[in-house]
Amino acid sequence: MAAETFLYFVIGILLLVGGRKFFWFFVGAIGFITGFTLAENFLGVDSFLISMSIGVILGVIGMVVALFLQGFAIVAGGFLAGVNIAYIILKSLGPVSPEILWISCIGGGILGAILLFLLFDWALILLSSMAGGAVITDPLTLDPKLETAIAIVLTLLGIFFQTKIFLREKKS
Repeated sequence: MAAETFLYFVIGILLLVGGRKFFWFFVGAIGFITGFTLAENFLGVDSFLISMSIGVILGVIGMVVALFLQGFAIVAGGFLAGVNIAYIILKSLGPVSPEILWISCIGGGILGAILLFLLFDWALILLSSMAGGAVITDPLTLDPKLETAIAIVLTLLGIFFQTKIFLREKKS
């Protein structure tokens, strides 16, 4: 579990500070987290190595798609980020029915895809910051309200940091 926590922490920090700048990393990281989460929580994989392998495969596919098919990657990355954010938020609220989980995740995915497609830079800042905050707090075992508060603070820091970089780049 310590390796997973460290991995999530590193990916989360990179998403918080560079999610907009490195779109390919954003899509790859979201693919990795999605694969890792699917393997552990939905496919019932007990092996860290197998879960990691599934995550890496989906992450690499995401990066390749982001580099060569950016339009598709924008929609797919936004959808997966929305799904992951919805899943982590629901998980922090406590047990929910599978129907509510699926509907919320699909709704979050659709919203994420639309936002990223229409407002690419700003949505990427928002989604990568939210994903970074959620990824960092996901493996923690704190009170759900404290985890949510930490994720919100991290999200705001990521938005602030990435916005400063974006506006500085736009100015020059």
